[in-house]
Amino acid sequence: MKNKLILTVVLIILISSGVSAQSIEEILKIIESNNIEIKVGQKYYESKTYEYKHAVLPSGPQFSYGYFPNNSDNPGPKETFEISQSFQMPCYHRNQSGYSKLMISQEELNKQLLRQNIIFEAQKLLIEYVYLSKQGAEIEKRLEQAKNVMAAYTKKLESGDANILEVNKAKLHLMHVQNHLNVNRTEIISVEKQLAYLNGGQELDLSLADYTDTNISDAESIMNDKINSDPGALLFQSQAESSAILFKVTKNLQLPEFSLGYGGETVADEKFRGIIVGLSVPLWGSSSAIKKAKFESEYYMLNNQLNTEKIRSETNIYYEKAQTLRENLENYKSTLMTLNNIELLKKSLNLGEISSIEYFMEISYFYQVYDDYLMVEKDYYKAVAELLK
Repeated sequence: MKNKLILTVVLIILISSGVSAQSIEEILKIIESNNIEIKVGQKYYESKTYEYKHAVLPSGPQFSYGYFPNNSDNPGPKETFEISQSFQMPCYHRNQSGYSKLMISQEELNKQLLRQNIIFEAQKLLIEYVYLSKQGAEIEKRLEQAKNVMAAYTKKLESGDANILEVNKAKLHLMHVQNHLNVNRTEIISVEKQLAYLNGGQELDLSLADYTDTNISDAESIMNDKINSDPGALLFQSQAESSAILFKVTKNLQLPEFSLGYGGETVADEKFRGIIVGLSVPLWGSSSAIKKAKFESEYYMLNNQLNTEKIRSETNIYYEKAQTLRENLENYKSTLMTLNNIELLKKSLNLGEISSIEYFMEISYFYQVYDDYLMVEKDYYKAVAELLK
């Protein structure tokens, strides 16, 4: 009997430990592995990588052959052939190789940026889900209390200790709480569907208990982290760098292009063979192409500077917002922890110290304050997520 009891206790512990609450980070990892858009982005990155690697290679050799039947007094047809390879100056291939490498790194950053945006969208939805779950749990408590009050007033009406107006007030309060709960459940279902879409169409088994508390460093450190490691910021920097190299490539393309080959001609029994050297000089439009590349390089340089200033400004804004919301949240917590208004109101009502109208007004006010607390808590964690995106 003792052994059976020990075994039962062990099984209960094992089962309860296996259903521990998930964290937002754990769910985000699941979404990242299942999201179809992220997988599409990976395939697109791979295809663009091959494209830019291929751009470094020189164009293939050219071959031509001509056959001219006998159409004169000289006997025998005429045949010609030529094979040649064109090539740019060495500086072009060096700069083009550097440009292709930068473009591949930009595609990698685009892929990271796509992932970042999807994960951030999922993170906001999970924060919303935690908020709605907390709100739903609170409304269910209110619904139970509203049912008890309704039952008590119905009983008082039967005994003559309450009037119909008080019963109607209790009924309206119950209906309001029930409607609030229905809206909450509808919103939870909507969030769950959006998360399932981001999870590749697969429903998530959500067991989120609370938000993930994150320590915020000083604003300057966050700015430096974003400028030096954020995919969006690095993309702007890479665009400025690649546009400068593209300007060099464009200038290189205005240099003469050489070709070297071998050809021959056969007329009747006579054969001619020899080396062919060619030169192509781009005369038309070279000045316009160089100016265009120069202006584009200047544009991306200034755009990178503008983005850096934008990061600094937005970081300061979100940092101040998060700090303010944090202070408000702490004020709500410290105040609500010292209050026990629901129980006090119930006792006062039962003792006849307050009227039913006063009870419903006070309890509605307390509910509103608690709802505000939950909203501030959600806004705080969303501001932190935006700050640390």
